[in-house]
Amino acid sequence: MNNIPPSPNFDISSEISAIIQAFASGALYGVKIRLPHAAVMTFIFRTGSAKDKLKYIFKVTSEHSRNLASFALVYKTILFLLKRTSVRLRSHDIDYRNHTYNALGNSIGSILVDGPGYGRRLIPRPPGIPERSQHAAIAGAVGGYIIWGKYSSVNYQIVMYLTSRILIAMVHLAREKNIPPFCWKSMTFKNVYKYKAALVWSISMFLFETYPHVLHPSLKQSMDDIYRNKILKQ
Repeated sequence: MNNIPPSPNFDISSEISAIIQAFASGALYGVKIRLPHAAVMTFIFRTGSAKDKLKYIFKVTSEHSRNLASFALVYKTILFLLKRTSVRLRSHDIDYRNHTYNALGNSIGSILVDGPGYGRRLIPRPPGIPERSQHAAIAGAVGGYIIWGKYSSVNYQIVMYLTSRILIAMVHLAREKNIPPFCWKSMTFKNVYKYKAALVWSISMFLFETYPHVLHPSLKQSMDDIYRNKILKQ
């Protein structure tokens, strides 16, 4: 890391503005991404009156939007608190050097907040950006527990979507970090994808034909429509 120390007097108003903007962006994106999807899927596949369908569309869209906005609010707020704590601890570190008790407390606090990177000086981060990488992990965990930890069909869908995406991302990261076997020259996307597709579909069909009760209801219903011809019997 660069040895330029962060300013202890960062602009709190800019940090708060970043929190508010993230909240608004989360709410807007939730409507943008969920509304058209919910409208199409509801009117094609869901039974009931038009009024009931509209109520359902509003329900899932508002939940998606609200949760994205709430998570962004929690995430950015935790980042702000960690950044503020980290900067204040380091700015007071010199003042505490001649006071053993205070120095010890300050060191413990810095290690808890800054982790293994304690003592390294960092470039000041823009408002809303984590000062240390572990701050993002901590804030994400807190927000994930508080917001996405409440089970609902919308939350479950988003968590499962992220699960598949981060698994692929971790493979790319392992390749970037030269971790075998992911870094092998033969392990390219072009070479591996067809085997991945074969494995995924092999497991999916095995579970459907042998243990269908363990599949998610929406997946099982889709597979019933196709492989049990239920869609033709409706």
